[in-house]
Amino acid sequence: MNRGKTIFIIPGFKHLPTNKAYKEIAKILKSQGYLPVPVTIRWRQTTISQNCEYFLKKYKTINSKKKYILGFSFGAMIALLASTKVSVRGLILCSLSPYFREDLSKVNNSWISSLITQRYQDFSKLHCATLAKKIKAKQILMLYGTKEARSLKKRVRQAFGQISSTHKYLIPIKKTEHDIGDRRYLNKIHQIAKQLN
Repeated sequence: MNRGKTIFIIPGFKHLPTNKAYKEIAKILKSQGYLPVPVTIRWRQTTISQNCEYFLKKYKTINSKKKYILGFSFGAMIALLASTKVSVRGLILCSLSPYFREDLSKVNNSWISSLITQRYQDFSKLHCATLAKKIKAKQILMLYGTKEARSLKKRVRQAFGQISSTHKYLIPIKKTEHDIGDRRYLNKIHQIAKQLN
């Protein structure tokens, strides 16, 4: 099936596309003329790289003139990684997680012990500075809440600086924490959806 503007929505870690926030995002994007494609990620005992390969299989089954990817948190990591392998019209990275190779030395030890070793080893292979230069997107929008963790804000700003495209936009959302369902976050997504080409 050939579609006009298709946008894939990749949820955050252990989130489902049926969660209220993602249903709301799909509704917002549909109102702006996009065809939303919610993606269910099998988080259990998988790595970001495996999640990305799974997503790309779904991505390639849909024939569309204009393809966009929106990802939140770990979903934004998957979206970033995917955009280095396929060309996309627009990439919307919401609250990109700070779990790339450069970030691991600063990750809380209690967090590491609860991470699956396999997933942690995969993070250590994902070098954000290298990946950022390989993004194949015509437009890149990076959103984050100003009340999110300092490590996340630092990762978003550094990644933004490393992206070579001139069509990139850094969008802080005031008074917002790590919650894509926050009304301020949803409003900002609505706003940028109107501006995407």
